[in-house]
Amino acid sequence: MEFDPFLYVAFAAGYLVGWRWRPSTPWILRATIATIVALVFLLGASLTDVSPATLAPAVALAIGFAGLILACTLAIYAVLPHRAVVGPARAVLPASERVPLSAALIGALLAGYAVALVLPLPAASAIPYALYILLALVGLGIRLHWETLRRVWVPVVAALTGALLAGAIYALATGTDAAASFAISFGFGWYTLDGPLVAARLGATLGLVAFLANFLRENLTMVLAPIVGRRVKGEGLAAMGGATAMDTTLYFVVRYAETDAGSLALGSGLILTVAASLLVPAFLLLPL
Repeated sequence: MEFDPFLYVAFAAGYLVGWRWRPSTPWILRATIATIVALVFLLGASLTDVSPATLAPAVALAIGFAGLILACTLAIYAVLPHRAVVGPARAVLPASERVPLSAALIGALLAGYAVALVLPLPAASAIPYALYILLALVGLGIRLHWETLRRVWVPVVAALTGALLAGAIYALATGTDAAASFAISFGFGWYTLDGPLVAARLGATLGLVAFLANFLRENLTMVLAPIVGRRVKGEGLAAMGGATAMDTTLYFVVRYAETDAGSLALGSGLILTVAASLLVPAFLLLPL
């Protein structure tokens, strides 16, 4: 793959500016959401290049991959030493208040597809620039401290190793190139980054698999949290949520795990967000 240094430059520049400037969090959040909606719209537009005959297999592969990632993550978590977590939980928005964003993203995906059927859109050439903006905004909002790194190693290691194992199994089972498989599994549920990034490098079909596999990982974590939460505790739920444990699945970690699970999920989600930002582009640079 062709090396694109601007992905890393955008992230590093955003982090350095944020470290120096300390911008308003609400402003970053609004800009990030707007960029994400634009990215998903462009991803939807790029799906017009996907043959209808490949859509159903792509969806089936994404469903299987999402389940495989969660199973491998929980298997790795089960063999790691677990830490007792105590303390007050962080207050978060009710899950019902997060539904409109998910609906908006699905709407943006479908709208992009519908518009591209009627009007020619430069989706393939526009996606990289939207990704630069997104990574710069993520870097701008990052607040990473050594105390966070020290406390959350169990869910982070479980998520990283689970992604590695699931990616390897998926590559062997489907014949997908290992680099492409890892680029999908190391999205850690961040489908609005992983889907467009994979689509820009590997085409719309694999981009759709990446988007759906990570979207389903997030939603399966929400669905399974009431069932497995008592057994795997906060560390396990945070590992399942991956990067989304710091936002969309945070409520479910807090709701169905012990009292200090909120800060644990925030820390691990933050680290895995940084990891996805750096590792997914790196995997896409490997020879295919």
